Amino acid sequence: MDLAIYQLEGMVPSRSQRPSDTATLARGIGEANETNSSIVVWGGGTRMGVGNAPARYDIAIDLRDLSGIVEHSPADLVCTVRGGTTVAALAAELARAGQRWPVDVADPERATIGGTIASAAPSPSRLRHQHVRDWVIGCTAVLGDGTVARAGGRVVKNVTGYDLARLYSGTFGTLAVLAEVSLKLSAIDEAVRAFRVDESAYEDLRHLPLDSLVLTTGHTRGLYVRVAGLAAAVERVSRELARYHATEIASVAWDQTVHPSTDAADLTRASVPPWREREVAIGDAMAYLGTGIVFLLGERSDDDLRALRERCERMGGALVLERADPSRKRSLGVWGTPRNAPRITQALKARFDPKGVLAPGRLPA
Repeated sequence: MDLAIYQLEGMVPSRSQRPSDTATLARGIGEANETNSSIVVWGGGTRMGVGNAPARYDIAIDLRDLSGIVEHSPADLVCTVRGGTTVAALAAELARAGQRWPVDVADPERATIGGTIASAAPSPSRLRHQHVRDWVIGCTAVLGDGTVARAGGRVVKNVTGYDLARLYSGTFGTLAVLAEVSLKLSAIDEAVRAFRVDESAYEDLRHLPLDSLVLTTGHTRGLYVRVAGLAAAVERVSRELARYHATEIASVAWDQTVHPSTDAADLTRASVPPWREREVAIGDAMAYLGTGIVFLLGERSDDDLRALRERCERMGGALVLERADPSRKRSLGVWGTPRNAPRITQALKARFDPKGVLAPGRLPA
């Protein structure tokens, strides 16, 4: 095994593991806890660049063999799937029943369900479907000491107490490793159409029932709209879009237009209040309008990034260096001003991963 494939911020682990079931995963993490070894968990690797360099990195745990659907209840619109299953594989299986997990990601052939949830992967369809965590109803997770913990359930109505499945979303594998997740599903849309429209339509489009609304700026400026749902509703909205010189584009062109490259060397993500995205979409940028998400594409100067971070934080948001040279991450800081009290994040880490086995140092404090 060439361990260089698990290189992260210039660091290479001394060994790797590739478990195919929860028991093996838990055993491996438990042994790491006993030997005080540190772990970084891998899926498809599409969002591994997000975060600080790990403080220690001994073992890479690759979850891609921990894959497949455990249970699917079409009548209840729920399924349980292993964390290493790719988004594309899940979509193909659910499509047989006319259903889908309504979370769009870049490079679905590589991106895994566990990684998508753990990294709270942004999606242009958050305009319609909200946050990825809103489509998770339960999970089986392995904590830093190897304990297997279950949260939520496999039906929508039996989630009681504190929703740990939602807590794990956005923690990038620093509190627990998602072995299985139970997901809410929706029916596949009867019709889906995408358009490029005149940018002057922005204010009017805000009030239409859209699936996604994406603004790209810089060299490839454009306003892109996707409409999905019942065929009659899609047709009605499409007729309204014709007033704005709408040009229909194919689904492949849509996917290529609205997702940043997963291999980009420099990528910065701004979070701002919904519908204020244009205020920080400066230079080459991609804004998921109505969701508060803006990707700044390509390298920016340190001064520009500091100024943009200050602007985002004044608005109650944040600016994250998702991908950058390690030296820039160290000098500018990946996350900016912490949005959670350090005592809270430290207490959570101590409770779920007392020895700091899971990706130590990847998140602030």
